[in-house]
Amino acid sequence: MSAIQLTIRPDAVAVLTLDQPGSKANILTAELWTELDSVLDSLASNGDVKGLVLASAKPGIFIAGADLNLLANAAGPNDPAVRGFIEQGLRVLEKLESLPFPTCAAIDGAALGGGLEVALACDLRIVGRNPKVRLGLPEVTLGIIPGWGGTQRISRCVQARFAADMLVTGRSVTAEEAVGCRLAAVATSETLIHWAAEIVLGDPRIGNEPWRRGTGLIPDVTPITPAEMPTGDLSHAAREALRVMIEGTRLPVAEGIKLETEAFMQLAGSDESKRLIGAFFASRKK
Repeated sequence: MSAIQLTIRPDAVAVLTLDQPGSKANILTAELWTELDSVLDSLASNGDVKGLVLASAKPGIFIAGADLNLLANAAGPNDPAVRGFIEQGLRVLEKLESLPFPTCAAIDGAALGGGLEVALACDLRIVGRNPKVRLGLPEVTLGIIPGWGGTQRISRCVQARFAADMLVTGRSVTAEEAVGCRLAAVATSETLIHWAAEIVLGDPRIGNEPWRRGTGLIPDVTPITPAEMPTGDLSHAAREALRVMIEGTRLPVAEGIKLETEAFMQLAGSDESKRLIGAFFASRKK
């Protein structure tokens, strides 16, 4: 059974709705990446499509994040299976980012970890007013860092200090905070898909807003230094997230992502990461 529903609206905007069968949440598994890869290929070759909206059929959840079972069972750092999983997701997000028309993530619930990384690979983001809307990169709380471009794309969407705070604390932001930091626009939950479609079509009423990629708050990333960033008793994963983000501001996105991948591979499968992931699984069983 498919995890993706694809419809084309009369205005030629494609709506890709994630609805993983048998699950209360959309989780980024190898199978979901494979299906998403195929759908993006079909959209890229469809000359009639004018834009794409990514949405979720799960109440209160956009994408909850990655399948952690692979990381929990990794033999150790630099596990080939983990690298293959990360590189698969990176290839799919590169296709998403390279589509020949605008893309918008319509988020009306939790977009955490890999879920937010998918949204960051879209040109635009819009959130609903559902109280369950939370956007975050909580990987450091599991002893790892974002692995699908999150350390690089977040600093190209919001101010560096705000991006750094999200990365080193793992905290998530509400819909109001996401709008305030120019990470997303906002609409009512009932009109979310409508306004996402209007955005990708370039509705003149929306204007040239800061959360539109390539315009507004951060058209080009300004290199930053560690002295400008958070200090204090940071975990090893938090320090790595900060280092990769800072070094990445001096590089093209693709090169920054390579830095991120190698740092991720050293952390994933480590004793600390496996301990924290195990604690996370145990907490969910209570």
